Amino acid sequence: MIPQANRRIKKHSVPELEADLTEYQHFLDDMVQYSGPLIPDPNWLMTEDSSQPAESYDPVKAYEFALSNAAFIKVSTLKALMHAWVGGAERPTDADISKYYRFLQHCDVLDLWPENMKGLKDTVPIFRQDLGSLMDLNLLYAFSAPSEGKVTRILEVGGGYGRLAEAAFNIFGHTVQYVMIDSVPASLYYAKKYLSYACPEARIGSYYDASDHFDMSSYDIAIVPAWHFERVNQLRYDICVNIESMQEMNQYHVDYYLNLFESVAVEGATIYLSNAHDYYFCGSFNYPTNWQKLFCANTPRSWRLDHPTEIFTKSGQDYSLPNCMCDALHKYAVSIETDTQESIARHGVKGMSAPMLRAIISKTRRYASRVVRKCGLR
Repeated sequence: MIPQANRRIKKHSVPELEADLTEYQHFLDDMVQYSGPLIPDPNWLMTEDSSQPAESYDPVKAYEFALSNAAFIKVSTLKALMHAWVGGAERPTDADISKYYRFLQHCDVLDLWPENMKGLKDTVPIFRQDLGSLMDLNLLYAFSAPSEGKVTRILEVGGGYGRLAEAAFNIFGHTVQYVMIDSVPASLYYAKKYLSYACPEARIGSYYDASDHFDMSSYDIAIVPAWHFERVNQLRYDICVNIESMQEMNQYHVDYYLNLFESVAVEGATIYLSNAHDYYFCGSFNYPTNWQKLFCANTPRSWRLDHPTEIFTKSGQDYSLPNCMCDALHKYAVSIETDTQESIARHGVKGMSAPMLRAIISKTRRYASRVVRKCGLR
């Protein structure tokens, strides 16, 4: 990966995108016919904005809903899906910006913050989820092996509409080749449409453009259904990524995709995972023992208590013991956050109460401002 001169992660505006029922039905029919055990979990078949506990869903009803007109209405615009993908499409608040800046001010190795966050007015706006892209690209670049003149191949599972693919191509250009695989028809449908506007300089291809003759190596960004990937893939990957989607799968899916990463990653590849471990999926992340864990910590993305970003490198050795130590340190940090006595001892009552009071005042002011605007008051 070689950074380009222009460090903007978003360069082109994307219009409001809508789905065509006939086109979308083709994606849905393919899922019905070929997905097998890789069909999305009921939470995604229901296209929930946020997932309820897994046991609260009826799989049969969820499947029936996914094929209904009501389901198409829920996916008929890209905007309507943003909450399910990334929690919404709002501009970042001052609190969001401060949180990411406190992290990135010490590790912005790509120097992305000044170019993207310093009040540039005549550019494509940055949204809250894009702050995560600034972090992801810096961590990927810092932990990945030098490209040595070759194109870096990146495989992402569950990339949604293409947030990270867009940022990666805009920063690294044609020195990266990006493959997205997904099992959610709406993601497969909108990723091609969104990225065609967001990255017009990129060669973007979807499996549905060519089916069995789809050659991923001829594109800068390729989009493939999970159930067809192993059959059409002939590439090996330098980086494998999953961000915020394994946390909404089941044990079979998580095991499948971790094993898939192991099978298609080159020796020395970087594996980048960022998921809550206490959300919809509360099972086991059975990482291959030959993955050496280099990084494991909650980050500004973490909206759950146990929500680490984990970075591995694929090796030929057994790293079970040192990986266990990394996990233990993360679990210790999580336990400290829930220990009230420990927090008071470390920060003091005044040190804890003052920030809490400021936060309450800030939230109250924002709420009052929304009420005033909604009621048309001055």
